[in-house]
Amino acid sequence: MNEKIEKQPVSYEDWIDLGRVIIPCFKGIPEVKDWSNPDFKITKEEWKQKYQHCEIALRLDQDTDFDIDNPIVQRFTNLYLKNKNAVFGRYSNPTSHYIWNDQLKFKQFTLPKELEKFCKKFSHGNTLCEIRSDAKHYTIVPESQHSKADEVVKWEVFNGFKKYPGDLKLDLGKIALSTALCILYASSGQRDAYCTAIAGVLIKHTEWSEEDINNFILQIAKEANDDEYEKRGTKGSTIKKAQRKYGMPKLAEIIGCDQKSIAEIFSWIGINESVNEAARESIGDIIEYGGNRFHVEVNSVFQGKTEKKVVTIDGPTLRNRKLFYDAIISQASVWIPKMKDDEFETVMRMKFESRTLSEYYVEEADEDLKFKKYFSKYIQETKAYTDKKELANYGFPYYNMKRAQLEFDLDSFEDYLQKQRVNFERVDLVLKIQRILKARKIKGKVNNKSCVSWRVFNYELNNDDLIIEGEAQEVKEITNES
Repeated sequence: MNEKIEKQPVSYEDWIDLGRVIIPCFKGIPEVKDWSNPDFKITKEEWKQKYQHCEIALRLDQDTDFDIDNPIVQRFTNLYLKNKNAVFGRYSNPTSHYIWNDQLKFKQFTLPKELEKFCKKFSHGNTLCEIRSDAKHYTIVPESQHSKADEVVKWEVFNGFKKYPGDLKLDLGKIALSTALCILYASSGQRDAYCTAIAGVLIKHTEWSEEDINNFILQIAKEANDDEYEKRGTKGSTIKKAQRKYGMPKLAEIIGCDQKSIAEIFSWIGINESVNEAARESIGDIIEYGGNRFHVEVNSVFQGKTEKKVVTIDGPTLRNRKLFYDAIISQASVWIPKMKDDEFETVMRMKFESRTLSEYYVEEADEDLKFKKYFSKYIQETKAYTDKKELANYGFPYYNMKRAQLEFDLDSFEDYLQKQRVNFERVDLVLKIQRILKARKIKGKVNNKSCVSWRVFNYELNNDDLIIEGEAQEVKEITNES
């Protein structure tokens, strides 16, 4: 192998001598169909005879190409790349390709669709950069015509294809995340909270040192032209001491997007649980307001505005992940990132055990409603009379139309409940009548006959449940309320 090839491969002969698989392309499209097959190979003679007019594409089954589409990415490459032995680009996009003799999975770093408003000025839109690797991907190499521009690709540095001395995947992820956070950088007045929130995520989800976090945030602030960027370089230290809880929800609020989008870009540095964290933080406090009824707070971001919504669910729904998610989307129109069953169980149990009681909480609220329904059914079946003699003589309910007062006989109501197979101790029944119906015991006489009843005030009676006996007559009575 000669010195020139070691330093700078520029022809098909050079690439073949290096033991690389090359693909003939025209305007970036392979001229052969089987180029990704493991046994695909083109000899020098074959290339000379058929493909001298073609661009040379390097198949990346031995190497990894870091392809830069957004110019802001280049502000961070010198900060995080530990070696740069093979670098090339073209006139309008210089220093846009880095190659290492390593293998990674293909990855395209693209901002979520809802953030495209931040990327309108960039020629590649939401796409920032990508990792090209494996036999299914290739890249047009130096001295070939670029596939989409009237430019020739040129080497800028070539010292051989070297192994990367570190965690290449993490370092490229740091570059992509830094670029995204630089593009999304907060406007004046929110920058301190923005950087604090970034620190909160990194402290909670990574093993980075305070120094690493401080430097990471400092560089983002600096490249985003924050005129107070030096103040942002202590966030990794100060947030840990202050134990502030800023994180993904705060970033989503400042940027004006869904937490799922924030979780996605932080996954670029290996925060694999970030989607679940976004789900956990989307669900707020649980407030109990009655028997088997709960208010659940959920955090929503819509059109850049953050608001807290409250849904009402019962106990079984609170314990069932599918039913819970369905209730959230139907009542609040909030999309919560999916949690696994065991994680959902852990999170909801923790929130349930720390639940609070509503200021409007009524003990046994559901039982109160049932009791009222039993009483209404009793009146519907027995009817209420406008003549109080029916109450005194037969125990039928009496309704005073002028005062909207209903009186009933306790023994008659108790008999009705027992027929419905609803049994209360006498003392419990009296307590429910007093507490739920707000009734008061009345002792008096009707036509000199003793009449003891319970009176419900301001009772709205359906006309179908009322029996009017002739013309209303005044009935002399002695009443003693107690």
